[in-house]
Amino acid sequence: MKIKSSNSIRGVTLVEIAIVLVIIGLLLGGILKGQELINNAKVRSIADRQNSLKVAWFAFIDRFQALPGDYVYAAQYIPGATNGEGNGLITQKESPVVFQHLTGSGYLRCPQCTVKTLDQTPSARNSLQNQYGGVMAIFHDATYYAAKGGQNSRLLIHTGARIPSNIISEVDRKLDDGIANTGDFRFNSYDAGGSQPAVGNCLTTSQASQVNGSLNTETNTWYRHANATPPVEQNCGGSVAI
Repeated sequence: MKIKSSNSIRGVTLVEIAIVLVIIGLLLGGILKGQELINNAKVRSIADRQNSLKVAWFAFIDRFQALPGDYVYAAQYIPGATNGEGNGLITQKESPVVFQHLTGSGYLRCPQCTVKTLDQTPSARNSLQNQYGGVMAIFHDATYYAAKGGQNSRLLIHTGARIPSNIISEVDRKLDDGIANTGDFRFNSYDAGGSQPAVGNCLTTSQASQVNGSLNTETNTWYRHANATPPVEQNCGGSVAI
C-alpha cells in the first residue's frame, strides 16, 4: 500500500497560471488606461486654455475697442493696469501686459499677472504657465513660428515649451490638422526660459531645419516614433494664430 507523503508539493495547474496572467493583464491594462486618461486630460486642458484665451482676447476687444496689452487707456478703465502703446503691435516684452489687461478686466484668472511696466520679458512671475511649467505668451511672432517658405509676423498664443511631443501632437489634432507646420496650430520654438525646443527633436524628419521661423521640408509631423529612444521628446511647444 502506497502512502502519500504529507510533504509532497502540488504543482501549479494551467488554470491557476491562466488566472494569474489574467490578473496581471488586468492590472497592466488598468495602469495603461489610467495613463491614457491622464494624458487625455492634459491634452484637453492645453487645448481648452488656447481656446479660452482666444475667447478672452475677442471679448476684450469687443468691450474696449482695443487690443489687450496695447490699450492706451487701460490705467483709466482697468484697476491696476498699465497703459499700452496703442500701435496695434504686441511685442514679446508686451506679452505680460496682455495677461495683465485680461486679468484686470475679468477675462482671465492669473494672480501673478500684475506687471507694472511695458518692458518685461515673459516669466513665471508675470505670465501664465502650461501644465509642464513652460511660460506662455501672446505676441506678434515671425521668429519662432514654424511655416513652410517663410512668413510675415502673426499674432499668436504660445503654449510655452516643455510639453511632450505626444501630448502636443494630440493638441494639434484637437485644435487643427495634426501637422506641425500647417494650419493655425504649429510647432513653435519659443521658450521664455531660454531652452528652446529644437525642430529636429520635436518633428519626425531628420532633414528639418529652421531659419527665421521657416521649415525647409515637407514631412513635418510631431515626433512620436515607437521605436525611437526615447519615444517621446519632452521639450516641445506650439502656437495657435488669433
